[in-house]
This record gives sequence, structure tokens and C-alpha cells, in this order.
Amino acid sequence: MAALGRAASPPPAGTGDPGGQAAGPEVLRPVLTATCWIDPGEHGAPYESVISFTGRRAGVAGPLSAADRFERQETVRLVPGSGPVAVTARIEDVSAGDWLVQAGPAVPPLRERSLDPDRVWREGRMRWLRRAMWTKGNPVAPAGPGSRARTRVAALANAPGVITGSWAGFAVTGTAVALAVLAVLLGRAGVGAGGALAVALPAILLGAAGARGWYVMLQHGKVSGLPTQGLCIQGFIAGAAAAGIPGLLLTGIPAGAFAGAAAPAVFFAMAIGRQGCFFTGCCHGRPTASRWGIWSSDGRVGARRIPAQHLESLACLLIGAAALAALLRFGSPAGVAVLIGAIAAYTLARQGLLALREQPRRWSLALPVTLAAAATVLIADILLTAVR
Repeated sequence: MAALGRAASPPPAGTGDPGGQAAGPEVLRPVLTATCWIDPGEHGAPYESVISFTGRRAGVAGPLSAADRFERQETVRLVPGSGPVAVTARIEDVSAGDWLVQAGPAVPPLRERSLDPDRVWREGRMRWLRRAMWTKGNPVAPAGPGSRARTRVAALANAPGVITGSWAGFAVTGTAVALAVLAVLLGRAGVGAGGALAVALPAILLGAAGARGWYVMLQHGKVSGLPTQGLCIQGFIAGAAAAGIPGLLLTGIPAGAFAGAAAPAVFFAMAIGRQGCFFTGCCHGRPTASRWGIWSSDGRVGARRIPAQHLESLACLLIGAAALAALLRFGSPAGVAVLIGAIAAYTLARQGLLALREQPRRWSLALPVTLAAAATVLIADILLTAVR
């Protein structure tokens, strides 16, 4: 759900420097975040609410410029019984410094009520957030002259539930695990670690480029932020294959041995990487009142959600373990079949997991078409492997 409204009359990008705002890279520009904590109630059906944010820069004498004030409304979907919800407004094109911000439900009749942010953070179900060292953001009190908030550089202006750099950390860890698994399994097939890395490293780099390119294609080129945002596994597989196949031909490594070792390596890496998605606020599940939900954020709304990232991580772990067992059972000659089967099984599992996410599907026929194709490939792969 997109925000309604924006900062009041911001200056066009790249013009001037009102109020001391410095031009520069997008990730270094000053950004103001303000978080309003609300209670959606305990009973009833899910409903939409509008949260109003207003703010002005503190200590400004005389008339306020466009960059010294803002008004913003955020429309959110609330689920009664889901516990405290954190709604964060991210205000750009503002002057750097201290601000006074007010926020609260804007549309009567009000079914929800504002919560004291400090009390929420100290008590009850939010205590473990503090232990996990998640940022408090700029919590806005429900009453008074306004809560003081300070701008931060865009790269560090996070909402509660989002940890800067977490995705990169998990991605690097997953990649290291994948390379270790690949080297060990190829060593069992008589392939040295040097040859394995000579193929794997270019495949990983081109796979990362393919993952970003796939995302840009899906967004029709309308993307912003860091290049590491919005990486798609489909693009990674395509890019890695484009680099891996020539690498195998040049090094003389048997395709079956490499593909079989790559299957568990890739899915173990994905199992680790999906944890980074949870702490970054991407690939998130729908808000829920279920006791199995986990409090997390999509970068704008923090709430109890279906743990879609954790479920996909578990699916990847199980697929990787099954691929490893199949490789040890049938050996390197079945390596290509093991990799194809693992990708088909993941595609099937992913279709069910996508139904748990908050984002709608882009194509109404995506689910039946993808399920039919993946199931056909998986069944054929199993039958062909079994009759060998």
C-alpha cells in the first residue's frame, strides 16, 4: 500500500540546497523517519486506517521553507489481534537536523488507538526487539507538542524491524558456505578446489548481475536504491548458467559432477540468505493475528506477520539436504538430474510460499502454469533417474 501525500512542496531534485540539505549520492542524503505505534484492537475483521504525520524543523526562526515542514498520510491495513503495529513514514527532500513530529490515526471513527512508543519498546512483546538491537527509529508520542526526531543519512534511516547491512551479511555467509560445500563435494569426485573456484566465482558474479537485471526487467526499469536490492533467484540461475557452462568447457570439469555439487551448495546458501530477507524487510508475509506469526517489518509497517522468509529458508534447507542425499546415492553421473530436480522442487514450493506474501501476483495464470510446468519437470526427472 502506497503512501498518500508527500513532503510539503519539496524542491525539484538537484536544485539548490534549502535549509542546509546537501546534494549527493542518494544513500547519503538526509532522510527523516517517524514511527507511530498503534493498537489495532483485539476483535473484528481486517480494515484500513490512515495515519497522519506532520512535522516542522526545530529551531527555525521566521517562515518555514518547503524543506522545513511536511505533511504525510500513510494508509495501512490493520489486523485486529495482531498486537502493536509500527507505522513508519519516510520523509525525503527535507533539511537535515532536528524536527518536531506529531502522528496519529486521522480518519474517524477510530477503531485503533495510539500507543506510548517508549512503553511499547520497554514492555511486553517488544522487549526482544531491544535485545536483538533493532533500531527504535524515531518513535512519535501520541500526544504533546511533538516528539523530537533527527534526520539520518538515507542508508541508515531504517524503521523498527530492519537492520542495515543484514542482507549483505547473510548473503556473504551463504556464499561462503556454498563454496565450501562445492569444494568438498567436487573433491570427492576428484576435482581440485582451484578448478571449482575458477568456475564458481565467475558464475556467482554473473548470477548476481542476472538477478539484478531480472528485477529491473520486472520493474520496467523503474528502480532506485542500492544495486543489491531486488535480486531475483530466477535471474541468478540464468546468469550463473551463462557463466558456468563456458567455464566447465574451459576447465574440463565434468558437468555432472559440478551440477550435482552445486545443487546442495546453492540451496544451503539460499536457506541462509533468506534470513537476511527477514531482517531487511523484503519478501515479507502478510500481517496475521495467528500465534505462529512473527513480528517483522516491510520497511514501512511493522506487525506480526506470516514468517514467509523463514518458511522459504526451511524449504531451501530441506531441498538442499534431499539433493545432497540423492547425489551421495546416485553419484556424479546423476548430477545434472539432481540439480534440475532440486530447481523444480523449489519452484513448486515457492508457488505455495508466494501465496503467503503480501505482494499480489502480477499474472493471474502464473500459479497454475508454473505449478504444471514444475511438476512435469520434477516427475520426468525422477522417472528418468530411477530407470537409469
